[in-house]
Amino acid sequence: MAVRTIDQAEAEDRRQRIIIITLFAIGIFGLSYLVYDYLQIVDRVAIPENINAVDPIVARWQTEGLVDAFDVPQARLVVNEAAWDSRERDEKIGIITQLARYCAEKNAETRWRLTVVGKRSSAILGEIGSSGLRIN
Repeated sequence: MAVRTIDQAEAEDRRQRIIIITLFAIGIFGLSYLVYDYLQIVDRVAIPENINAVDPIVARWQTEGLVDAFDVPQARLVVNEAAWDSRERDEKIGIITQLARYCAEKNAETRWRLTVVGKRSSAILGEIGSSGLRIN
């Protein structure tokens, strides 16, 4: 009987070690994801809530080479395809939706609309309108 209790104690000890190692690994994974997510957010340009602060951001995008032209009355954004493609999908969605909001407020419209067009190819790279949001 003494041998069996020692085996049971060793098995319980092993089980507890596995649980501790698993919890530690989950904690490290969670912290790693938080750091990764933070680093993804840091370099993004957020469109501000203040509608008057959008113009300087679009001007900065023009100097960086992302935006070639922004026509507010037509709700049309002409971009450099290479710079546009280097952006992540969620950042493109943010740019399109916030600039559509900006155009709607400037044009006194209730409907949000914006078309993103490539400078070189004239292809539609993304749009928001009556049919919803689409990114190519």
